Amino acid sequence: SSDPDTETIYRHLTRGLPKPTERDMQGTRLRAHLLLHQWPYLTVQNDIMFLHDSSSHHPCPVVPGCLIEPVLNDLHTQLGHCGQRRTEQATRNRFWWPRLRSSTHLFCQSCPTCATFKSPTPSFRAPLTSMNTSFPGERVGLDIIGPLPISVRGHEYILVMIDYFTKWTEAIPLLRQDAASVANAINRTWISRWGTPLSFHSDCGSNFESQLMREVCEMLDIRKTRTTPYHPESNGLVERTNRTIHNILLAFTKDGHQNDWDIQLPFCLLAYRGTIHSSTGFTPHYLWTGRDLRLPIDLRYPLQSPDPTTPQTFATKLREVIRSAHNAARVTLENASLHQKQHFDRHTSAAAFQIGDLVMHYHPIAPNQFSPTRRHTRRTTPFHSPFF
Repeated sequence: SSDPDTETIYRHLTRGLPKPTERDMQGTRLRAHLLLHQWPYLTVQNDIMFLHDSSSHHPCPVVPGCLIEPVLNDLHTQLGHCGQRRTEQATRNRFWWPRLRSSTHLFCQSCPTCATFKSPTPSFRAPLTSMNTSFPGERVGLDIIGPLPISVRGHEYILVMIDYFTKWTEAIPLLRQDAASVANAINRTWISRWGTPLSFHSDCGSNFESQLMREVCEMLDIRKTRTTPYHPESNGLVERTNRTIHNILLAFTKDGHQNDWDIQLPFCLLAYRGTIHSSTGFTPHYLWTGRDLRLPIDLRYPLQSPDPTTPQTFATKLREVIRSAHNAARVTLENASLHQKQHFDRHTSAAAFQIGDLVMHYHPIAPNQFSPTRRHTRRTTPFHSPFF
Protein backbone atom coordinates (compact mmCIF):
# COMPACT_ATOMS: atom_id res chain seq x y z
CA SER A 1 0.00 0.00 0.00
CA SER A 2 1.31 3.46 -0.94
CA ASP A 3 -1.15 5.27 1.32
CA PRO A 4 0.80 6.81 4.25
CA ASP A 5 -2.07 6.14 6.68
CA THR A 6 -2.20 2.40 5.95
CA GLU A 7 1.35 1.65 4.80
CA THR A 8 2.77 0.54 8.18
CA ILE A 9 -0.29 -1.51 9.16
CA TYR A 10 -0.49 -3.08 5.69
CA ARG A 11 3.19 -4.09 5.84
CA HIS A 12 2.79 -5.75 9.25
CA LEU A 13 -0.31 -7.65 8.10
CA THR A 14 1.22 -8.95 4.87
CA ARG A 15 4.47 -10.02 6.57
CA GLY A 16 2.76 -11.66 9.54
CA LEU A 17 4.33 -9.22 11.99
CA PRO A 18 2.75 -8.34 15.36
CA LYS A 19 0.68 -5.23 15.91
CA PRO A 20 2.70 -2.05 15.19
CA THR A 21 3.95 -0.21 18.24
CA GLU A 22 3.65 3.50 18.90
CA ARG A 23 7.24 3.83 17.73
CA ASP A 24 6.35 2.13 14.45
CA MET A 25 3.44 4.56 14.00
CA GLN A 26 5.50 7.64 14.82
CA GLY A 27 4.98 10.43 12.29
CA THR A 28 1.63 9.09 11.01
CA ARG A 29 -1.63 11.01 11.15
CA LEU A 30 -4.64 10.45 13.40
CA ARG A 31 -6.31 8.37 10.67
CA ALA A 32 -3.56 5.78 10.97
CA HIS A 33 -3.94 5.53 14.76
CA LEU A 34 -7.72 5.13 14.43
CA LEU A 35 -7.14 2.35 11.92
CA LEU A 36 -4.65 0.70 14.28
CA HIS A 37 -7.40 0.41 16.92
CA GLN A 38 -9.15 -2.01 14.53
CA TRP A 39 -6.10 -4.32 14.35
CA PRO A 40 -7.90 -7.51 15.56
CA TYR A 41 -10.41 -7.17 12.71
CA LEU A 42 -7.99 -6.42 9.86
CA THR A 43 -6.96 -8.91 7.17
CA VAL A 44 -5.36 -8.72 3.73
CA GLN A 45 -6.85 -10.64 0.81
CA ASN A 46 -5.63 -10.27 -2.78
CA ASP A 47 -3.46 -7.31 -1.75
CA ILE A 48 -6.52 -5.49 -0.36
CA MET A 49 -7.00 -4.67 3.32
CA PHE A 50 -10.37 -5.71 4.77
CA LEU A 51 -12.05 -5.06 8.11
CA HIS A 52 -14.57 -7.55 9.51
CA ASP A 53 -15.93 -6.75 12.96
CA SER A 54 -19.04 -7.97 14.74
CA SER A 55 -21.21 -5.14 13.38
CA SER A 56 -20.69 -6.01 9.70
CA HIS A 57 -22.13 -8.97 7.79
CA HIS A 58 -19.09 -9.34 5.53
CA PRO A 59 -15.51 -8.05 5.28
CA CYS A 60 -15.41 -4.44 4.07
CA PRO A 61 -12.48 -3.02 2.07
CA VAL A 62 -10.52 -0.36 3.95
CA VAL A 63 -10.57 2.69 1.67
CA PRO A 64 -7.34 4.73 1.60
CA GLY A 65 -7.63 8.48 2.05
CA CYS A 66 -7.00 9.26 -1.61
CA LEU A 67 -10.04 7.18 -2.68
CA ILE A 68 -12.59 8.34 -0.11
CA GLU A 69 -13.93 11.22 -2.19
CA PRO A 70 -14.20 9.18 -5.45
CA VAL A 71 -15.96 6.35 -3.58
CA LEU A 72 -18.43 8.74 -1.94
CA ASN A 73 -19.01 10.55 -5.22
CA ASP A 74 -19.76 7.29 -7.06
CA LEU A 75 -22.06 5.91 -4.38
CA HIS A 76 -23.88 9.18 -3.64
CA THR A 77 -24.51 9.77 -7.36
CA GLN A 78 -25.64 6.21 -8.09
CA LEU A 79 -28.11 6.39 -5.19
CA GLY A 80 -29.76 9.48 -6.63
CA HIS A 81 -28.16 12.02 -4.28
CA CYS A 82 -29.97 10.58 -1.26
CA GLY A 83 -29.62 12.17 2.17
CA GLN A 84 -26.78 11.94 4.66
CA ARG A 85 -28.18 8.99 6.63
CA ARG A 86 -28.87 6.83 3.60
CA THR A 87 -25.55 7.63 1.99
CA GLU A 88 -23.76 6.74 5.23
CA GLN A 89 -25.66 3.47 5.61
CA ALA A 90 -24.99 2.44 2.01
CA THR A 91 -21.31 3.32 2.40
CA ARG A 92 -20.97 1.49 5.72
CA ASN A 93 -22.48 -1.65 4.17
CA ARG A 94 -19.72 -1.71 1.55
CA PHE A 95 -16.61 0.04 2.85
CA TRP A 96 -14.79 1.15 5.98
CA TRP A 97 -12.44 3.97 6.87
CA PRO A 98 -11.83 6.00 10.05
CA ARG A 99 -14.44 8.67 10.77
CA LEU A 100 -16.67 7.42 7.97
CA ARG A 101 -19.74 9.18 9.36
CA SER A 102 -18.25 12.65 9.59
CA SER A 103 -16.63 12.47 6.15
CA THR A 104 -19.86 11.18 4.59
CA HIS A 105 -21.96 13.92 6.18
CA LEU A 106 -19.46 16.59 5.15
CA PHE A 107 -19.49 15.27 1.57
CA CYS A 108 -23.31 15.34 1.39
CA GLN A 109 -23.46 18.83 2.88
CA SER A 110 -21.04 20.12 0.25
CA CYS A 111 -22.74 18.34 -2.70
CA PRO A 112 -23.74 21.10 -5.19
CA THR A 113 -26.47 18.99 -6.79
CA CYS A 114 -28.19 18.37 -3.45
CA ALA A 115 -27.92 22.04 -2.49
CA THR A 116 -29.38 23.13 -5.83
CA PHE A 117 -32.26 20.75 -6.41
CA LYS A 118 -33.45 19.32 -3.10
CA SER A 119 -36.41 20.95 -1.40
CA PRO A 120 -36.60 21.29 2.40
CA THR A 121 -38.87 19.01 4.41
CA PRO A 122 -42.14 20.87 5.15
CA SER A 123 -43.36 21.37 8.68
CA PHE A 124 -46.43 19.43 9.80
CA ARG A 125 -49.27 20.72 11.95
CA ALA A 126 -51.98 18.07 11.98
CA PRO A 127 -51.93 15.33 14.68
CA LEU A 128 -50.52 12.06 13.42
CA THR A 129 -52.43 8.80 13.20
CA SER A 130 -50.23 5.96 11.98
CA MET A 131 -51.36 3.38 9.42
CA ASN A 132 -49.37 0.32 10.45
CA THR A 133 -48.92 -2.78 8.31
CA SER A 134 -47.31 -6.11 9.17
CA PHE A 135 -46.61 -7.94 5.88
CA PRO A 136 -45.94 -7.21 2.18
CA GLY A 137 -49.00 -6.53 0.05
CA GLU A 138 -51.25 -5.59 2.97
CA ARG A 139 -51.63 -2.01 1.71
CA VAL A 140 -50.32 -0.35 -1.46
CA GLY A 141 -50.44 3.44 -1.79
CA LEU A 142 -51.20 5.10 -5.13
CA ASP A 143 -50.56 8.64 -6.35
CA ILE A 144 -49.77 10.70 -9.43
CA ILE A 145 -46.76 12.96 -9.95
CA GLY A 146 -47.30 15.67 -12.53
CA PRO A 147 -47.78 17.34 -14.82
CA LEU A 148 -44.07 17.16 -15.62
CA PRO A 149 -42.26 18.55 -18.69
CA ILE A 150 -43.50 16.46 -21.61
CA SER A 151 -40.80 13.98 -22.57
CA VAL A 152 -39.82 13.26 -26.16
CA ARG A 153 -41.97 10.13 -25.87
CA GLY A 154 -45.00 12.15 -24.80
CA HIS A 155 -45.07 11.16 -21.13
CA GLU A 156 -46.30 13.85 -18.74
CA TYR A 157 -47.24 12.02 -15.52
CA ILE A 158 -45.88 9.30 -13.22
CA LEU A 159 -48.04 6.75 -11.43
CA VAL A 160 -46.37 5.89 -8.11
CA MET A 161 -47.21 2.69 -6.20
CA ILE A 162 -45.57 1.82 -2.87
CA ASP A 163 -45.97 -1.10 -0.49
CA TYR A 164 -46.54 0.26 3.02
CA PHE A 165 -44.58 -2.53 4.75
CA THR A 166 -41.45 -3.05 2.64
CA LYS A 167 -41.49 0.43 0.98
CA TRP A 168 -41.00 -1.30 -2.39
CA THR A 169 -41.89 1.26 -5.05
CA GLU A 170 -43.00 1.13 -8.67
CA ALA A 171 -43.20 4.25 -10.85
CA ILE A 172 -44.71 4.17 -14.35
CA PRO A 173 -44.60 7.08 -16.84
CA LEU A 174 -48.02 7.93 -18.28
CA LEU A 175 -49.19 9.88 -21.32
CA ARG A 176 -52.40 10.80 -19.49
CA GLN A 177 -53.67 10.46 -15.94
CA ASP A 178 -57.20 9.34 -16.80
CA ALA A 179 -58.82 6.34 -15.14
CA ALA A 180 -58.17 3.97 -18.07
CA SER A 181 -54.43 4.79 -18.16
CA VAL A 182 -54.10 4.38 -14.38
CA ALA A 183 -56.02 1.08 -14.26
CA ASN A 184 -54.03 -0.31 -17.19
CA ALA A 185 -50.70 0.67 -15.60
CA ILE A 186 -51.67 -0.95 -12.29
CA ASN A 187 -52.66 -4.20 -14.02
CA ARG A 188 -49.58 -4.50 -16.26
CA THR A 189 -47.06 -3.61 -13.55
CA TRP A 190 -47.95 -4.28 -9.93
CA ILE A 191 -50.64 -6.93 -10.35
CA SER A 192 -48.90 -8.81 -13.19
CA ARG A 193 -45.56 -8.81 -11.32
CA TRP A 194 -46.48 -9.08 -7.65
CA GLY A 195 -50.09 -10.23 -7.53
CA THR A 196 -53.08 -8.53 -5.92
CA PRO A 197 -52.60 -6.60 -2.66
CA LEU A 198 -55.24 -6.65 0.06
CA SER A 199 -55.97 -2.94 -0.36
CA PHE A 200 -55.18 0.13 -2.45
CA HIS A 201 -55.01 3.52 -0.73
CA SER A 202 -55.14 6.78 -2.71
CA ASP A 203 -56.38 10.35 -2.67
CA CYS A 204 -59.81 11.40 -3.93
CA GLY A 205 -58.72 11.94 -7.54
CA SER A 206 -61.29 10.95 -10.15
CA ASN A 207 -58.78 8.60 -11.77
CA PHE A 208 -58.60 6.56 -8.55
CA GLU A 209 -62.28 6.87 -7.58
CA SER A 210 -63.69 6.09 -11.03
CA GLN A 211 -66.20 3.37 -11.81
CA LEU A 212 -63.49 1.56 -13.77
CA MET A 213 -61.18 1.41 -10.74
CA ARG A 214 -64.03 0.23 -8.53
CA GLU A 215 -64.80 -2.58 -10.97
CA VAL A 216 -61.12 -3.60 -11.18
CA CYS A 217 -60.84 -3.72 -7.38
CA GLU A 218 -64.12 -5.61 -7.05
CA MET A 219 -63.09 -8.15 -9.69
CA LEU A 220 -59.72 -8.78 -8.00
CA ASP A 221 -61.15 -8.63 -4.45
CA ILE A 222 -59.02 -5.61 -3.52
CA ARG A 223 -60.27 -3.25 -0.81
CA LYS A 224 -60.14 0.38 -1.98
CA THR A 225 -59.64 3.15 0.59
CA ARG A 226 -59.00 6.87 0.13
CA THR A 227 -57.85 9.92 2.01
CA THR A 228 -60.25 12.50 3.37
CA PRO A 229 -60.87 15.41 0.96
CA TYR A 230 -58.24 18.17 0.92
CA HIS A 231 -56.03 16.18 3.28
CA PRO A 232 -53.28 14.39 1.29
CA GLU A 233 -51.28 13.95 4.51
CA SER A 234 -53.31 10.82 5.23
CA ASN A 235 -51.42 9.26 2.33
CA GLY A 236 -48.19 10.72 3.68
CA LEU A 237 -45.91 7.79 2.80
CA VAL A 238 -46.70 8.14 -0.90
CA GLU A 239 -46.49 11.94 -0.77
CA ARG A 240 -43.04 11.73 0.81
CA THR A 241 -41.95 9.07 -1.68
CA ASN A 242 -43.13 11.32 -4.53
CA ARG A 243 -40.88 14.08 -3.27
CA THR A 244 -37.93 11.69 -2.99
CA ILE A 245 -38.44 10.37 -6.54
CA HIS A 246 -38.83 13.93 -7.82
CA ASN A 247 -35.56 14.96 -6.16
CA ILE A 248 -33.74 11.93 -7.59
CA LEU A 249 -35.15 12.73 -11.04
CA LEU A 250 -33.87 16.29 -10.77
CA ALA A 251 -30.42 14.99 -9.89
CA PHE A 252 -30.39 12.45 -12.74
CA THR A 253 -31.67 14.89 -15.40
CA LYS A 254 -29.62 17.96 -14.46
CA ASP A 255 -27.16 17.66 -17.37
CA GLY A 256 -29.49 18.32 -20.30
CA HIS A 257 -31.68 15.23 -19.88
CA GLN A 258 -34.89 17.00 -18.86
CA ASN A 259 -36.74 15.72 -21.93
CA ASP A 260 -35.91 12.06 -21.33
CA TRP A 261 -36.82 11.86 -17.64
CA ASP A 262 -38.95 8.80 -18.42
CA ILE A 263 -35.77 6.96 -19.49
CA GLN A 264 -34.06 7.96 -16.23
CA LEU A 265 -37.03 6.86 -14.09
CA PRO A 266 -35.99 3.17 -13.76
CA PHE A 267 -32.57 4.28 -12.48
CA CYS A 268 -34.32 6.48 -9.91
CA LEU A 269 -36.16 3.37 -8.71
CA LEU A 270 -32.85 1.49 -8.54
CA ALA A 271 -31.48 4.23 -6.31
CA TYR A 272 -34.55 4.31 -4.07
CA ARG A 273 -34.82 0.54 -3.68
CA GLY A 274 -31.12 0.22 -2.85
CA THR A 275 -31.03 2.61 0.12
CA ILE A 276 -31.97 1.73 3.68
CA HIS A 277 -35.34 3.12 4.73
CA SER A 278 -35.24 4.72 8.16
CA SER A 279 -38.64 3.27 9.16
CA THR A 280 -37.66 -0.38 8.54
CA GLY A 281 -33.88 -0.48 8.91
CA PHE A 282 -33.61 -2.38 5.60
CA THR A 283 -33.58 -1.51 1.92
CA PRO A 284 -36.91 -2.04 0.10
CA HIS A 285 -35.14 -4.50 -2.19
CA TYR A 286 -33.92 -6.62 0.74
CA LEU A 287 -37.34 -6.82 2.40
CA TRP A 288 -39.00 -7.59 -0.93
CA THR A 289 -36.52 -10.17 -2.28
CA GLY A 290 -34.37 -11.24 0.68
CA ARG A 291 -31.19 -10.20 -1.17
CA ASP A 292 -28.98 -7.12 -1.26
CA LEU A 293 -29.24 -5.04 -4.42
CA ARG A 294 -26.04 -4.99 -6.46
CA LEU A 295 -25.09 -1.52 -7.70
CA PRO A 296 -22.52 -0.62 -10.37
CA ILE A 297 -20.12 0.33 -7.59
CA ASP A 298 -20.20 -3.28 -6.35
CA LEU A 299 -18.64 -4.36 -9.66
CA ARG A 300 -16.04 -1.60 -9.60
CA TYR A 301 -14.80 -2.18 -6.07
CA PRO A 302 -13.97 -5.61 -4.55
CA LEU A 303 -16.66 -7.44 -2.63
CA GLN A 304 -16.81 -11.09 -1.68
CA SER A 305 -18.94 -13.32 -3.92
CA PRO A 306 -21.60 -15.54 -2.29
CA ASP A 307 -20.81 -19.21 -1.84
CA PRO A 308 -22.30 -21.56 -4.48
CA THR A 309 -25.40 -23.44 -3.36
CA THR A 310 -28.24 -25.61 -4.64
CA PRO A 311 -31.74 -24.26 -5.39
CA GLN A 312 -33.17 -26.18 -2.42
CA THR A 313 -30.57 -24.83 0.01
CA PHE A 314 -30.97 -21.34 -1.40
CA ALA A 315 -34.77 -21.47 -0.99
CA THR A 316 -34.49 -22.67 2.61
CA LYS A 317 -31.95 -20.01 3.49
CA LEU A 318 -33.95 -17.32 1.68
CA ARG A 319 -37.08 -18.24 3.63
CA GLU A 320 -35.23 -17.82 6.92
CA VAL A 321 -33.63 -14.57 5.79
CA ILE A 322 -36.97 -13.06 4.76
CA ARG A 323 -38.71 -14.23 7.94
CA SER A 324 -35.95 -12.76 10.10
CA ALA A 325 -35.88 -9.49 8.15
CA HIS A 326 -39.66 -9.08 8.29
CA ASN A 327 -39.72 -9.70 12.05
CA ALA A 328 -36.98 -7.13 12.58
CA ALA A 329 -38.73 -4.67 10.25
CA ARG A 330 -42.00 -4.98 12.20
CA VAL A 331 -40.24 -4.03 15.42
CA THR A 332 -38.43 -1.15 13.74
CA LEU A 333 -41.65 0.07 12.10
CA GLU A 334 -43.48 0.06 15.43
CA ASN A 335 -40.68 1.99 17.11
CA ALA A 336 -40.43 4.42 14.20
CA SER A 337 -44.19 4.93 14.22
CA LEU A 338 -44.17 5.70 17.94
CA HIS A 339 -41.20 8.03 17.60
CA GLN A 340 -42.78 9.85 14.64
CA LYS A 341 -46.03 10.34 16.50
CA GLN A 342 -44.30 11.66 19.62
CA HIS A 343 -42.21 14.08 17.58
CA PHE A 344 -45.13 15.00 15.33
CA ASP A 345 -47.64 15.70 18.09
CA ARG A 346 -45.32 18.02 20.01
CA HIS A 347 -46.21 20.77 17.55
CA THR A 348 -49.93 20.04 17.26
CA SER A 349 -52.97 20.73 19.35
CA ALA A 350 -56.29 19.02 18.79
CA ALA A 351 -59.51 21.00 19.22
CA ALA A 352 -62.18 19.09 21.15
CA PHE A 353 -65.56 19.75 19.55
CA GLN A 354 -68.86 19.05 21.27
CA ILE A 355 -72.30 18.57 19.75
CA GLY A 356 -73.86 22.00 19.30
CA ASP A 357 -70.58 23.91 19.01
CA LEU A 358 -70.29 26.56 16.30
CA VAL A 359 -67.60 25.70 13.74
CA MET A 360 -66.37 27.26 10.51
CA HIS A 361 -66.70 25.33 7.27
CA TYR A 362 -63.41 24.96 5.39
CA HIS A 363 -63.67 25.41 1.62
CA PRO A 364 -60.20 25.43 0.00
CA ILE A 365 -59.52 27.78 -2.90
CA ALA A 366 -56.59 28.39 -5.20
CA PRO A 367 -54.12 30.97 -3.83
CA ASN A 368 -54.83 33.51 -6.60
CA GLN A 369 -58.58 32.92 -6.88
CA PHE A 370 -60.85 35.90 -6.25
CA SER A 371 -64.46 36.09 -5.18
CA PRO A 372 -66.90 36.10 -8.14
CA THR A 373 -69.53 37.90 -6.04
CA ARG A 374 -67.41 40.97 -5.25
CA ARG A 375 -66.59 43.82 -7.56
CA HIS A 376 -63.24 44.43 -5.93
CA THR A 377 -60.33 42.01 -6.18
CA ARG A 378 -60.32 40.76 -2.61
CA ARG A 379 -59.01 37.35 -1.68
CA THR A 380 -61.82 34.92 -0.81
CA THR A 381 -61.46 33.35 2.62
CA PRO A 382 -61.44 29.54 2.65
CA PHE A 383 -63.68 29.55 5.73
CA HIS A 384 -67.41 30.24 5.55
CA SER A 385 -70.06 31.24 8.07
CA PRO A 386 -70.36 29.17 11.23
CA PHE A 387 -72.46 26.01 11.22
CA PHE A 388 -73.75 23.74 13.94
